[in-house]
Amino acid sequence: MRLLVTREDYFDAAMTLLAKEGEGKLKISSLCKALNVTTGSFYGYFGSLDGFVDEFLVYWEQSQTDRIVELSNAPADPVQRVHLMKNLAAQIPHNAEAAIRSWAHTNVRVAEAQKRVDTRRQRALSDILLPGVRTRRQANRLAFMGITLLVGLQQWRAPVTKKDFDMLFDEYESVILSRMAGDAAAS
Repeated sequence: MRLLVTREDYFDAAMTLLAKEGEGKLKISSLCKALNVTTGSFYGYFGSLDGFVDEFLVYWEQSQTDRIVELSNAPADPVQRVHLMKNLAAQIPHNAEAAIRSWAHTNVRVAEAQKRVDTRRQRALSDILLPGVRTRRQANRLAFMGITLLVGLQQWRAPVTKKDFDMLFDEYESVILSRMAGDAAAS
């Protein structure tokens, strides 16, 4: 048995379980087995599976959305920001996200979190694109396209390979950069 695990260890184990086996296997016993700990450790942190799910969804939203947005906003250059956002999006645990989307069809709390994540991602991507395009409307459309491509890829391909992601998002990045160059030339 492990002597000490953190909340983050549980969240990471949940992401791995979701990616490999889907939400049906996300159980207290599965998490404890994956971490080689007793159920007492789990209950000490979360109290119940519902308590865990609530904290896990907050963790997922913060680690896979807020952190990426914060890092992507660091460069001042719009082109660098677009490129960085693409590279960070490539690192998202796509299979776990596909499982979370599936889970959202049967769990209201997960569906609410999924909606918040999608809305936050689209708004953040639009904000990242806005300095390079002429209007908020153009930034919103390009962001909508990007989120749709990401969700579509996650739902269509399992597992999402680096080759598939790069092929799709290199092309998406070139569409954005072409739009930015065209808008800069028109100004």
